[in-house]
Amino acid sequence: MSCITFWVVHTSNSITAADLGLERLNPVEMDASDRPECFLGTRVDVIESIRNWASNPDSEHKVLWLHGVAGSGKSTLATTIANLFRKMGRLGTFVFFDREVAERSHPAVVIRTTAYQLARNHPHTIGVAISAAIDKFPSIAESPLRLQFSKLLVEPLLTCANDIPIVLVFDALDECSNRDDRQNLMAVLAEESAHLPSALRIIIASRAEYDIRTAFASKSHILTQELDITTEANTSDIRSYFRNQMAIIRNTRTQLPFPPNWPGDEITDSLTERAFGLFIWASTAVDFIRNAHYPVKRLDMLLKEGPASGAATAIDMLYRTALNEAGRWDDQDFVADFRAVLGIVLVAKDPLSIRAIDIFLGIPSDNTVSFLNCLLTQSPTVRVLHPSFADFLLSPQRSQRDPWFIDAAFHNHSLTVACLDRLHASLKRNICNLTFSTTQVNASVSEDMTYSCIYWIEHVCAVDDEVTEMRKRVDHFLVLHLLHWIEAMSVLKRSRDIVKLLSHLHDWIDVCRYVDLCAIV
Repeated sequence: MSCITFWVVHTSNSITAADLGLERLNPVEMDASDRPECFLGTRVDVIESIRNWASNPDSEHKVLWLHGVAGSGKSTLATTIANLFRKMGRLGTFVFFDREVAERSHPAVVIRTTAYQLARNHPHTIGVAISAAIDKFPSIAESPLRLQFSKLLVEPLLTCANDIPIVLVFDALDECSNRDDRQNLMAVLAEESAHLPSALRIIIASRAEYDIRTAFASKSHILTQELDITTEANTSDIRSYFRNQMAIIRNTRTQLPFPPNWPGDEITDSLTERAFGLFIWASTAVDFIRNAHYPVKRLDMLLKEGPASGAATAIDMLYRTALNEAGRWDDQDFVADFRAVLGIVLVAKDPLSIRAIDIFLGIPSDNTVSFLNCLLTQSPTVRVLHPSFADFLLSPQRSQRDPWFIDAAFHNHSLTVACLDRLHASLKRNICNLTFSTTQVNASVSEDMTYSCIYWIEHVCAVDDEVTEMRKRVDHFLVLHLLHWIEAMSVLKRSRDIVKLLSHLHDWIDVCRYVDLCAIV
């Protein structure tokens, strides 16, 4: 029975992911519910051109690579496009990468997560075909990426080909691990996507990193489009955004004495000029003004800064202005807390809550985080609002001021020690006091312990200073707690990760021993 016939017979029945056995793909959940969309009435021309391209099954281009500088609004546009096709019933998948979330940025999960979403979003047709592919190749989720792409995407989609375009959206591909780790994925996406059915469209948004640019170059089925921040339409969109948001601030803060028609066309134009075409500049500036006790004074502070010479300079100037206002930089205690809190936020493999950060650092972090509310999000976890702010803090050239520079290697070492100390203090035999029973047990492990169990080895393997002392600490930990850790990982349902993690740790220890031998010789 073909997929199309199956759909006709079963339109009245609901097929779930469980019915199709999609959990066998071990996908990563992608919750796009809190991702911002383009401000209403902006990016209209770009959205319309992408919709027209995606709706044209006769186009020779199956893939659109949308690239632009940091802060140009690629992710917001990708979310808007994904939701547009979701409403039309034509969204196949929306996969978005995040370098702050290790599980969501690993190349190995991309294809199987794509297949899972495709099957879940179109269960009666594509879902049935993908489920059959899993039945035929039970180990497909652990197979090489090229084979996964062929068996989970190309072959099932060809059997379900029709004239209604299905759209796959991938956002922030440049945040998918690092250049070396994603090399294989880039080759598969660039080459194997040519074999997909003509009705399928792929939209990829990213920065123009060298490896991505090289992989997509000269591919006749890939259309390249730059998100141009210098166009009059983009400038007009940012001006409209400022005008609307300033009106909201004025109308909601009625207890404050705003000047009539504040801030006026002249100041709105000045803000637009300072944004230099960057939507992230505009949204950060609005948050900076909105969160102030006196918004008028905050706006004046921004206007005192002269116009920037370029987009990169503009965003750096805004971050310096926001930091200067937020912090007590002559207070060494505040500076120390700032470095500790931002250090752990930037090097953590998964975002942590304020409570977990407090436990790892042994200090209250909410006060520091609250000072930076226009640059950080606090709930449910603490995260930078945009990757460009992380880039700013991690670069001594960009941050310029000593208190603002975050040394990733130093803070990774500190978090590694904190994870090992936390595990040493809490791990024990039968950590959750489980009993022999046929009744299912829902064991609870705290957030900080969960994080330490899952990521301590990744942090250890990233340590590249004082490695001898770290190796001794690791050896001591393994002697005392290896079996306890394995048990805890089982409770966390992460048993499948244990062998890979220990293999990674073994390689790191071998390198450390080699370094020690070289030092002796």
